Amino acid sequence: MLYFFRNFALMKRNCSSFRRFVRWIHRFRHRCGYGIHSPFAFNLVTGVIYESGEFYAYAPLRKWRNGRRDPLREKDNRLLLRLANAVQPENCLIVGKETEAARRYLAAGCRKSRILSLPQAAPEALRATLDREPRIDILYVGPGAAAEAAVEQSLPKSTDRTLMIVAGIHNSPSAQAAWQRLVAEKRVRVTFDLYDFGLAFFESRLNKQDYVINYF
Repeated sequence: MLYFFRNFALMKRNCSSFRRFVRWIHRFRHRCGYGIHSPFAFNLVTGVIYESGEFYAYAPLRKWRNGRRDPLREKDNRLLLRLANAVQPENCLIVGKETEAARRYLAAGCRKSRILSLPQAAPEALRATLDREPRIDILYVGPGAAAEAAVEQSLPKSTDRTLMIVAGIHNSPSAQAAWQRLVAEKRVRVTFDLYDFGLAFFESRLNKQDYVINYF
C-alpha cells in the first residue's frame, strides 16, 4: 500500500511537470520580454519576473520553508518577494488560507511594509479591514480564495501604486472569468497573465495593455 501511494505521488508530480512543459511550449513566444515595447512592462518582465539573482533573504526563508507544506512553489514565493521589493508597498493585504509563506516572502521584499492577513475573504471581515486602511498597495489573493470578492471590495482602496496579485487564475472556469473581469476593469492599466498568477497594475500614466508571460 505504501508503495502504491509513493508511486501515485510520483505520477502526480510527473503529470504536473508535463502539464507545465506543455504550457511552456504553448507560451514559448511570450518569453524573456520578446515583443514587449513598453519600458515599464519590459523592465518588470526582465528585471523582476525573470530575475535570477540571489537575494539575501532567500537562504533563511528556504531554511524556514523546508519541510513545511505550502500551495506555492519556492519559485512562486520568491516572485512575491521580488514584486514587493519592486513596488515597495506601505501595506500588503493577504487573503486566503495557507499564506504564511507568502506573508514572510512579501515582508522580506519590503521590510517597512505592514502585512495584513485574512484567512478567508469573508465580506464582513474584509470590509472591516479595508475600512481601517486609506489605501491598499499590494493585494495578494492566495490559491482557492474567493478572489473576485476580495478584488471587488479592494478596488475602492486602489491607487496608482496598487498591485493586485491573484493566484490560480486558470484553476477553474470561474477563476478565469473573474480574472478577465479584473483585466477589463478600467482602473487597471497593465496586466500580466503568468498562468499561475495574474498581476494587475493600476498606475494611471500607463497605457492599457495586457500581456501573456511564459512563466514556467
